[in-house]
Amino acid sequence: MNVFTLTNRRRRGRFSLWLLVLAASVALLFSACDLVGDDDEDEQQQSQEEQQEQTAAPAAPAAASQPQDDAAPSRPPSASGGGDGATAFSIVFPSLAHVAAADGATATGLVTTDGYVLVDERALHGAMSALVTLSNGDVLEDVQVVGRDHFTGLAWMGPLDASLVRLLPGARLGDGEGVQPGSSVYTVGFAAGERAGSRPAIFSGVLSGFGEWEPGDRTFLFTDARAVSTSGGMVLVDGSGLVIGFAPAQMVGMGWYVSTGDLARSLPPEPIAAPRTADPESAATEHEFSIAVAQGSGELLAGDEITGESISLWISTDTRATLRVVDAEGKLLQLSSIIPGENVVNVSPETIGPYELRIVPQPDMADESMGTHATYSVSSSVPLMSMMEGESAADLQIGTPFVGVIDAPGDVDEFQLPVRAGATYDVLVQSLLIDSLVMVDGAGVHEMDDDTGGGPLGRDAALSLEPTEDGVVSVSVRDYANESAGPYILTITQTGQATTAMMEEEEEAAAEEVMMMTAAALPSPRGDASLRGEIVDGGLAPTLLGIGSELGIDNSLLVSDQDGYFEVTVSVIGADQSSARLAVFDAADTVVLSGRVILSCAGAEPCLASAAFITPDDNAGAAGVWRILLEPEGADGGITEWQIDVFSFDTAGG
Repeated sequence: MNVFTLTNRRRRGRFSLWLLVLAASVALLFSACDLVGDDDEDEQQQSQEEQQEQTAAPAAPAAASQPQDDAAPSRPPSASGGGDGATAFSIVFPSLAHVAAADGATATGLVTTDGYVLVDERALHGAMSALVTLSNGDVLEDVQVVGRDHFTGLAWMGPLDASLVRLLPGARLGDGEGVQPGSSVYTVGFAAGERAGSRPAIFSGVLSGFGEWEPGDRTFLFTDARAVSTSGGMVLVDGSGLVIGFAPAQMVGMGWYVSTGDLARSLPPEPIAAPRTADPESAATEHEFSIAVAQGSGELLAGDEITGESISLWISTDTRATLRVVDAEGKLLQLSSIIPGENVVNVSPETIGPYELRIVPQPDMADESMGTHATYSVSSSVPLMSMMEGESAADLQIGTPFVGVIDAPGDVDEFQLPVRAGATYDVLVQSLLIDSLVMVDGAGVHEMDDDTGGGPLGRDAALSLEPTEDGVVSVSVRDYANESAGPYILTITQTGQATTAMMEEEEEAAAEEVMMMTAAALPSPRGDASLRGEIVDGGLAPTLLGIGSELGIDNSLLVSDQDGYFEVTVSVIGADQSSARLAVFDAADTVVLSGRVILSCAGAEPCLASAAFITPDDNAGAAGVWRILLEPEGADGGITEWQIDVFSFDTAGG
């Protein structure tokens, strides 16, 4: 019994244990199924709760929850765009280029279908070449500035390889003057200092209208589409991506764009002519020049052979000035102050020459005792050459606009203009790139003006003159602050009470004076012996031998005289300051008489000059045949015609 009972108990215990294990297994199986099925429900419920929390306005600030370290950041939704701006950008982008000068200055470039890059030259600080990075990543080194749009400061670089232009492709310059005001427009370009490889920025706006600058025949497009920061120039396009304007950096903030319809007319660009040239014959270590006070600059040039050398300058003056040292690319290398008295300045350029040394007067304008010109004496350790400029030698015509250029900061153009008392003259200087200043001095007039002329930018200069006496006035043009450079238009018109009769009288007198000066002629041969000739290849060529006269070697005049006493008269026609030397040889070929004749033309050239030479009483030389020779001085002497007359007389004074 006891055994049976124990066995049954064991059996029941085993059965119970098996049931318990089976129940636990089933429970675990159902639990796993529940977990798998509830995952999606929990995520859906959580997503619904998050959406409700985002859309519902909270009734009260909620307590901050602790961040979960393993929570992944949510992915931002994908955005899509479109519209005219995107179309315009996608079309113009391939033709945009990043332009960088050697000094770090950058600008926006536009590659045109003609194979040139349009750029704001002033944004490049006047560099004549630059690094151009195209939109496809190609880098072009040392691309040259080959032309300018004269009045706007825009320049053409290139030309580029035609295959590159086709691949980009280049932009087509359109005429935006047909776009209706109110139309959407976009401006695209690089910010100033932007590195190559960056994306250009685009800004939108509407076309406001147009403006005509008649003096330079340029049209401007006005718009509120403009960059919010400084730029290196911006390109203006319409909704179709057609380029209709280009704004130099200084005009971007104003929303002024030069019509590309006007710019297209300047293609292909004309070669850039050097505004100033060095005079090799002026090379010396000593220079002295006079500069218009507060208006001008004096320039000296150190040639290529000076590259890398240190130059010592000794400058003496009574007027303050600044010395600017500029390299061949227009980059400022050194700026030094000059004070009244003796100055010693050392110039140590490291870049490749030539170097231009510009002295710019900086006088005290409140000092009324100061003259109109300042004088500077410059000594240098190496030979320097003076610079020649074309504008100052130009002949101004009343009523005819004259286009000049301020070549560099501190430059001045100075003109001479005859005026009449009783007349009124209006002087107007117009420019988009310089703050024009005009000064007139002479004939009882001393006037200066800065902004009276108005103009698109309000920086044109204008004066009305009423001379109190007949004479010549000096008309000077420069940038007001001596900081900018660029072209200008100078126009002088005559109004007031100057009568036609007075003008005709003046013109007739001037014409008569010119005729008298240009009618210079040799006198008729009147000596006992005479010889006339002209200059051929630097030598004398006889054209007329007097009656009874004899021609000797070297085209000399032979004179037979027994007592050795006679007078020689030399007459020459030529340019001002030209000269010729006379030599008289006796029978033994000894010089017994010599001298010079110098031309001094007070008015128009050529002119006539004569000089008389008498053999000395104490050294007349041996009697016999004398040889008289005339030779021009210098390369050609400037002499065009000459004549020798010999008058014989005895010692008794006849």
